[in-house]
Amino acid sequence: RLTALPPMPPLAVKIIELKHDPHAGAHELAKLVELDPALAAQVIRYARSPFFAYRGAVDSIHAAISRVLGFEMVMHLALGLSAARSFRLPTIGPLGLNAFWRHATHSAALVQALAAELPQALRPLPGMSYLAGLLHNIGFLLLGHLFKPEFCLLNTSVADHPELTVREQEQAQLGIDHTELGALLLERWNLPEGIVTAVRHHHDARYQGPHQVYVHLVLLADRLLKGLELGDAESADGPPE
Repeated sequence: RLTALPPMPPLAVKIIELKHDPHAGAHELAKLVELDPALAAQVIRYARSPFFAYRGAVDSIHAAISRVLGFEMVMHLALGLSAARSFRLPTIGPLGLNAFWRHATHSAALVQALAAELPQALRPLPGMSYLAGLLHNIGFLLLGHLFKPEFCLLNTSVADHPELTVREQEQAQLGIDHTELGALLLERWNLPEGIVTAVRHHHDARYQGPHQVYVHLVLLADRLLKGLELGDAESADGPPE
């Protein structure tokens, strides 16, 4: 029944175009972010968070970029938020929009923090780490956006059967899971290969291959958040791998 994937939102397209402009800087990125008040508010809020411990004033998007977060970090933050906010699906339930964003924002910040603890030789770019955490479950959004009856059935089933993993229930009811759906979408949108890999393999503790650092960071963050009853990880235990 799937004949076409949704197009990338216009703002996300503009952000990617800016990313490939070698002459772009904080001024040009700030002008783009300011086109979306909700996105601008999120960038300011993140720059002011205790995570960065910046003591000066952050009273503009340009200040958030140039003084606190940096061009690359804001670029990926804006790309992830603008790409994921265009989907429409039910707000309630363990897979609903409210639960998705709560988990996504916690995961993004935790993946970024974990990445900062890695040795320099293994450490990925902070903006890419944040984006991997933010978008790794975007397959749920695609399912809810395109196939609402199936999504509502799955949402209800996950609420009624917490003893089963979400992926078990997806495979039983749909024959596919959110990891493959999300990866298909982000491949179509030409997002970085590391992000696509994290989306496709973030439940696979044994994954070894290109961009495995993003896969393992997202998986570890998901396991840690499961201990706080957030997300869809199979367990709250850290995998031996």
